[in-house]
Amino acid sequence: MADSKPAEVPWYSTFPEPKSIPDGISAEKLHALLLESASVLVVDVRRTDFEGSFIKGAINLPAHSFYPTLQALTPILARYRLVVFHCNSCKPGGRGPRSAGWYQGELDRQGVTESRAVVLEGGIKGWVDKYGDDEFTCKL
Repeated sequence: MADSKPAEVPWYSTFPEPKSIPDGISAEKLHALLLESASVLVVDVRRTDFEGSFIKGAINLPAHSFYPTLQALTPILARYRLVVFHCNSCKPGGRGPRSAGWYQGELDRQGVTESRAVVLEGGIKGWVDKYGDDEFTCKL
């Protein structure tokens, strides 16, 4: 008799699909905005894989707990004109794009137009490839 493992349930399976698909932002554009000290907040949605490199000034809000706290977080995040979400690679359906979609969907639902979500193209891996030794890259 073969061992049969139960199918692994994705972490996001108990949450609704995002109601929005936010645009991407390149590492170069984000870097320029950070240099300008623009009204930008970087949200790193990695959880246990947060260790390593991160973008200076980023806050860590793991995707696994982001949706349940979305209504409380939205007024805080909405103080920023641009909220940049990222995970490791930001592939479609991944943690960064999914969290950004939830946030943008909540902004849309509330009629908030002063803030918007975007996804860092290539995630932290893409950022580190370009800016690994930069002042805006922190390493643990």
